[in-house]
Amino acid sequence: MFSSKQWNYIQKGFHLTPRQTEITKLVCEGLNNSQIAKKCHITYNTARTHVAHICAKIAIRGRAELILRLIKVAKHAK
Repeated sequence: MFSSKQWNYIQKGFHLTPRQTEITKLVCEGLNNSQIAKKCHITYNTARTHVAHICAKIAIRGRAELILRLIKVAKHAK
């Protein structure tokens, strides 16, 4: 969905950890918490917590809003 340069810009701009960036990429691919948990070898609750923390950092309320915000922000990556 985004280039490496855009992901770096997003990560730095929102102060996401590498793990949070990984989870954010999976959310953008359309994976749900169960699928994220399986792919990352973590529990469902850990995946859910990661997504909640990401949403709090970016100040949004859901996955759709997350993707929309990232699209807007990624446009400014130089």
